[in-house]
Amino acid sequence: MTDDGVVEATVAGQMLEKSGILFDEVHTSLLRRSIRTVNLVLMEMGQEYLPLHKSWRLNERHYGDLVGKNKKEAVMEHGVDQVKRWRRSYDEPPPPMAEDHPYHPANDVRYQNMLDEIPKSESLFNTMQRSKVYWDEVLAPALEQGKTLLVVGHENNLRSIIMQLEDISKENIINLSLPRCVPLAYRLDINLKPLPRPDGKLDEATGYLRGTWLGGDQAVADILERDHKQVYDTSIKENLESKDKDKYRTWIDLTQKREDGRGCTITGHLPHLGEPLNGQSKKIPKLLHEE
Repeated sequence: MTDDGVVEATVAGQMLEKSGILFDEVHTSLLRRSIRTVNLVLMEMGQEYLPLHKSWRLNERHYGDLVGKNKKEAVMEHGVDQVKRWRRSYDEPPPPMAEDHPYHPANDVRYQNMLDEIPKSESLFNTMQRSKVYWDEVLAPALEQGKTLLVVGHENNLRSIIMQLEDISKENIINLSLPRCVPLAYRLDINLKPLPRPDGKLDEATGYLRGTWLGGDQAVADILERDHKQVYDTSIKENLESKDKDKYRTWIDLTQKREDGRGCTITGHLPHLGEPLNGQSKKIPKLLHEE
C-alpha cells in the first residue's frame, strides 16, 4: 500500500465513522492491500473488534498476462479501445497468464490449495460468477440474518456485485467506474434489492446507482474524471494525483459536508444486529473499493 493509499483508507474510515453506521462483520479479499485498508478503516471507526472474513472470491479480477503492467503502458502497447474493452467490458478477458509468469498463483503460498479454481484470465462475467458464489453462500445469508456488512474489495469485483444488485446490463457495465476508497452505502429491501436514495434519484457521479456515496456525488465525479484521463488520455504523461499538491487536503475535505455537494454524507443511526427492522428494509452493505 502506498502512502497515498494510507491517507485514502484513513479518510474512508473517518467518513464511515461520521456516517453513524455500526457494522456486524467485515468481508474482504486475500490481497494484502485490501486487508491493510480494512485495518486502517476499522481503527478510524473504533470497530477493530469486528469479525473479519477473507476470501479469494473477493479478489480483484484476474488480468492474465496484463498482471504487473502499468495501465498507461498497456494503453500505449495495445491501444485505448482494446484496453478499455479488457478493463470494462462484460465478457472479453485479457490474454491468459503464462505458466512462467512471475506473478503466477503457483508461486504464492496463499493459493496453494485452490490452484485448480483460479483461471488464467478473467472477464467481468467470470469475476461476477465467482463473486456471486460468495454473495449467495456468505453475504446474502448474513444480510438475511439482519447483519450490517462492510465489504472492502476491488473495483471489478465490486462492479460485478453492483451489476447484480442494480440489474445493470452487460452493454452498460462498461460505462461504470468506481473511485478508490469512497464508501458506497446501500439500503436493501426484503428481496435484497436497493431501496431508493433519499432524493429518489440515481447518483449523479455515474448515473446508474441507488447507493449513496459518503463523499458526495460531485467529489466522486471529479475523481472519476481525473482517473479516466490518467489511464486513457495518452497525451498525459505525468501522474495527475502526484500533481495535486493539496491532495491530502482534498481527501480530508471529503470528511466535511460542503455546499457544493462534496463531502461526507451523514446517514444517521441504522439498526444493527439485535435491533428490530422497520419491516421494509433489510440491512445495509457498505461497499468500499481500494487499490
